[in-house]
Amino acid sequence: MIKSEIVKINKIENFDNIYIEKELSKLGKEPLRWAVTGMEHDSLIISVSYISD
Repeated sequence: MIKSEIVKINKIENFDNIYIEKELSKLGKEPLRWAVTGMEHDSLIISVSYISD
C-alpha cells in the first residue's frame, strides 16, 4: 500500500537531496517521492509518499 504523510526533519544550513532522503530513511520511510512543502526556523516540512506493508 502506498501511504503519504507530512513529516518534519531537522533543518541544517546547506541541506540537499541526499540529506533529506537519509533523514526520511531514519524515520523508516523509503520515499517514492517527496517534496519540501515548508520551512520553520529549525525544521523542514516534507510531504512524503512511501510503500507500507
